[in-house]
Amino acid sequence: MNQAPIKKQLPKMTLLLGFFALLFLSGSHLLMGQVQSRAQEIQSARADKMAHLWPERESPLVQQVNTLVERGLLEGAQTGQGANGWQVVLGGMRSGQGMTVGLGYRRSDLFNDKLGFRTTFRGTIKLASLVDFQLFFPRLQTENAFFNLHAAYENSPQIDFYGKGPDSSEDDRTSYRLETAHLTVNAGYRLFGFLGLGITGSMVNVHTGPGKRGGVPSTDEIFDQDSAPGLGEDTYYAALGGFMFIDYLDSQTGPRSGGLYGFRARQFTDMDLEKFSFRQIDFEAQQYIPYFNKTRVIALRAMATLTFENSGNTIPFYAQPKVGGNNSLRGFQRYRFYDKHALVLTAEHRWHAFSGLDMAMFVDAGKVASRRADLDFTDLEVSYGFGFRFKLNEAYFMRIDLAGGQEGFRFMWTFSDVFKLREQGSLQF
Repeated sequence: MNQAPIKKQLPKMTLLLGFFALLFLSGSHLLMGQVQSRAQEIQSARADKMAHLWPERESPLVQQVNTLVERGLLEGAQTGQGANGWQVVLGGMRSGQGMTVGLGYRRSDLFNDKLGFRTTFRGTIKLASLVDFQLFFPRLQTENAFFNLHAAYENSPQIDFYGKGPDSSEDDRTSYRLETAHLTVNAGYRLFGFLGLGITGSMVNVHTGPGKRGGVPSTDEIFDQDSAPGLGEDTYYAALGGFMFIDYLDSQTGPRSGGLYGFRARQFTDMDLEKFSFRQIDFEAQQYIPYFNKTRVIALRAMATLTFENSGNTIPFYAQPKVGGNNSLRGFQRYRFYDKHALVLTAEHRWHAFSGLDMAMFVDAGKVASRRADLDFTDLEVSYGFGFRFKLNEAYFMRIDLAGGQEGFRFMWTFSDVFKLREQGSLQF
């Protein structure tokens, strides 16, 4: 839910300097007090493992609220794991489609624990919908290896499009419908405990149509094939790629120290129209710097996505990298900027308020560019703000953010961490 934009021109360097001044004031002895006893480390590791695998067993709230709903809060926003049976699901769909609520069902003990599956049915009051099915193999799923198959149908009727490039105008806001159906196989293995390698393959069908956002024209009323290539042209892709990552985070659900550095490359081949084939390369780096015995954390993230069209082809507008919204440039509207290449930088300072809540101050910077050479640190859009991070068993499951930029202010309430780890090999246009 967003408030109306308020026009303000804010000097970018002043915002950055002000943010880092607040960081300094919030903790005068940065990186001091990092010593943690071995007993505390063991206790923390045990709590994280339980939160990741069986959150409903440890949460004290289970004794006070409906177990199914409590389980759903964590399963929908975090791991998708937990006890066998029915689950309530919150979140997990594209931003901007309204509050997501659904049901899921999970089994992990079929054929003597050799086969498992999870399926969910989700929807919003904006008539967005998602049905997915994941098949996994517990005997192959270890601490160092994974193999799974994921199928999904998604209908998102109001995705915003403002035109291509960093100079697009917020006055040109439109919306379009995006429907995708895909089947994806992911497999990977972790070497030496921190180095992961994997492959991914997909088949995906794509349909675009008129948008349904109230008070906003449909994209096809304002833009054409030249300004929005692929609009109204249905096709299907075969995608193949690989990924690698270095992961030494202390936790997968609420990291407070360590880092994650990842790379993914995929080739999308237009099997139907033979005009929208392209390559996509993703980079992501996260680093967490704790102090005061991990009660305060500086979280840093950098992401870049590069796309390159095949010879004689064009990158469809819906597959171009996007900047803006709940997970990137938070002071700007969702999907505010589209282009062939994108860069996002985030610094967030979090501190412990009490057992179920962290508070945060943050600054985001980012841009899009049509040429790779222009993807540098000049002419960055900047936003800033503060927020609340709600936790169960040290796992972030919900956040509230208030962010501002030169195009106004936004209020965000979501069931995910802004630094939520990308699912390696996952498919997302």
